[in-house]
Amino acid sequence: MPESLRKLAELFQETNHFLVLSHVRPDGDAFGSSIGLALILKAIGKEVRVFNEDGPNEFYAYLAGSVPVDKTPVERPPGSWKVVAVDCSTQERLGASFLGWGVRTDANIDHHPDNPGYAAINWIDSRALATAEMIARMALDLGLPLYAEAAAALYVGILTDTNSFSFRPLRPETLELAATLIRSGADPEMLSWRTFRNFSRNRFDLLREILNRTRFAADNRVAFYRLTVDLYAKTGTTSLEVENFLNYLQLVQTVQVAFMVEEIGPDLTRISLRSIPAIDVRPVAAHFGGGGHRNASGARVSLPVAEAEKQLVEQLFPLLRSSS
Repeated sequence: MPESLRKLAELFQETNHFLVLSHVRPDGDAFGSSIGLALILKAIGKEVRVFNEDGPNEFYAYLAGSVPVDKTPVERPPGSWKVVAVDCSTQERLGASFLGWGVRTDANIDHHPDNPGYAAINWIDSRALATAEMIARMALDLGLPLYAEAAAALYVGILTDTNSFSFRPLRPETLELAATLIRSGADPEMLSWRTFRNFSRNRFDLLREILNRTRFAADNRVAFYRLTVDLYAKTGTTSLEVENFLNYLQLVQTVQVAFMVEEIGPDLTRISLRSIPAIDVRPVAAHFGGGGHRNASGARVSLPVAEAEKQLVEQLFPLLRSSS
């Protein structure tokens, strides 16, 4: 057992009150791992609250059940709570409200390879395909209860971060773990349906607009789109509704890198990149001050959205040449 996991087990045994937080703009793994961990801790008699800077997300509301996700309060809740961060590569990504508490994270559970280890206890496993995978294995290794509700949340975390078990390197152990979660009560058909077939009409309209505006470069090896405040207003949607939209660009067989640029403010842009297994987009994200995984990375850059898009295309051309 890794030393970090042993210390984590001691923390869970010796402490009775936990605050579980995940990264801003939470995805399926952020929600699945935080809710799954909270349910496991509750099952052993701990008091747990789950926070996120962006608050609850209607698309994952079916996971919350007995453990709702609340918006991170500006003031730290009174009492002797221990803070556990899940699926969050840097402490800053826990959000401005948490940073305002002025406290250090007590435990950091994450699978991002660029996680610097910002907590008192850091359990980081870059081989894991999702943080939810780590938490599920932890429960099994430590003999912690893994009931149906927790199994479902962790299954969704793995399901979404592997893009329905399609990302490399997909190990047999991951599929075996998914089977264990199903035996524990996770319903794969229902969870897949509620995770991927949950579009509102407005969200569908947003996707249609994005696909109409998608552009290609480098002999159709790069596909990209731009998200703007005006586009959200036109479709009556928010930035929380674009998760996994880059997957549609990757349906084109020639596309090796797909990316999007999102207008956060006049001079602030969010970048998100996806790539085929042979191409590592982490250096591109790092150029803009970001990071992530080999085939899924991102950054925030202090540039207007059009300029960020232009520079991103320029950064990708050498990468594509070196991979051809």
